[in-house]
Amino acid sequence: MPLLTKRYPVFDCDSHVTEATAIWDYLTKREQDEVRPWFWPKDQWLILNGKRLTYDAFSHGRIGLTFGFYAAPPDGRTPAAGELAGPGVTKQIIRKLRSAPLTHEQIEYVEQKGARDGLSRIKDMDQQGIDQVMVIPLMMFSSFLFIENHRAAALMARAYNDWAWDWCAVAPERLFPCGALPIQNPVLAAEELRRIAKRGFRVAAVRAVDVQGGYPNQAAHETVWNTFEETGLVVGMHSLSTRELPNPTGQQWSPGQFQDRTISRKQMGGASQALGFYHEAMTWLTGVLLSGFLDRHPKVAMAMMESNASWLPMLLDEADRAARLYGADRRSSRAARGAGGMSLPSEAFRRQCFIAFEGDEAEVYRQHEYFQRLGIWSSDVYHHDGADAWTAIGKMQERGVPEETQALLMGDNARRMYGIAPKMFTHAAPAGYPRPGWYPTQEAVEREYAHRMKVS
Repeated sequence: MPLLTKRYPVFDCDSHVTEATAIWDYLTKREQDEVRPWFWPKDQWLILNGKRLTYDAFSHGRIGLTFGFYAAPPDGRTPAAGELAGPGVTKQIIRKLRSAPLTHEQIEYVEQKGARDGLSRIKDMDQQGIDQVMVIPLMMFSSFLFIENHRAAALMARAYNDWAWDWCAVAPERLFPCGALPIQNPVLAAEELRRIAKRGFRVAAVRAVDVQGGYPNQAAHETVWNTFEETGLVVGMHSLSTRELPNPTGQQWSPGQFQDRTISRKQMGGASQALGFYHEAMTWLTGVLLSGFLDRHPKVAMAMMESNASWLPMLLDEADRAARLYGADRRSSRAARGAGGMSLPSEAFRRQCFIAFEGDEAEVYRQHEYFQRLGIWSSDVYHHDGADAWTAIGKMQERGVPEETQALLMGDNARRMYGIAPKMFTHAAPAGYPRPGWYPTQEAVEREYAHRMKVS
């Protein structure tokens, strides 16, 4: 089979970095003393609001989300689930690795250094067909949001953003940092947004959850959205699954929690992995579209991330239907466009929004004409469900997606959204990936799973 090639630059809109304990070094001694009771790595655990948190755990100076996927080796260490999807690693191989006991040396091999080192990331990108990438945090979308002290949250957001900027500085034409905001306090979030905009950030991320008694599209957060318009930064609305986190409000804080409550842990642990990402994104987007949020903030550019894209046509159709049926109940605002009031939801979305998709989303390729101006590709590496650009390109070629549409989906749309000039560094997929003898091959994994399906 001939090697895959490309004639256009690829931009990865959502690729994660492994956060490090070095982030806290960006605080002064006095600031560290302020933050310590609220958010601090200690003895390989993260201390949140004075309590040890089991979701985000630090190992060897970096954050590691194990999720209990692996059989622990004799030394008790398990691989970081956020460091698995490297060059040439398919989702089938990752599933196989997750079910096998691994030695310490094998774990060291499985964990991808590009998840935590910028120069190693560039080497991986060269093999993965990725020319440029937006580097996205993880801890800053989970435990960070639960910090109860607003001053501590603001200091941590600043420290992370400075650390991320320096992390990407090893290759500034290829690595771009995504900013984090102390959304707990809208005034402090707006201040940090202005600061990172002056520094050169192109996007800041928000998660559509209520963790401090305030959902992000409520009136109290208007100053944040006004500042997004003022600075021109893109809103990265990034969803996640709902793991066990201490909840200050005592109430449901994410739509994804409903999924966890409908399935017994004896049946499946972490059930929100299946739909939690979509639940958060769909809940946010429906409210934004039907409330006239985008008409109220016509200069906001928004990217829906980590929630896949196949559900978008259905949601926009239903939102348009609701808008027509209940138009009299929609409250226009001073910023509503034209004499007719607010835009139809589908019109507002197409005017101001993009949505990320992953390489194995066949429905996006089947409807490529629908998504060609809306879709932005994301690898989601190095997470256990990540995949490289060659996976997406190969599947698009199989579906007959025109090359000009491929170029839009795989980079042009994202760069247009971020205002980043295209740079091309990769042209062809590697001929192969040398592996140790114990490492599972794609052919062996496919045979094993095919046999299991027949037996079951």
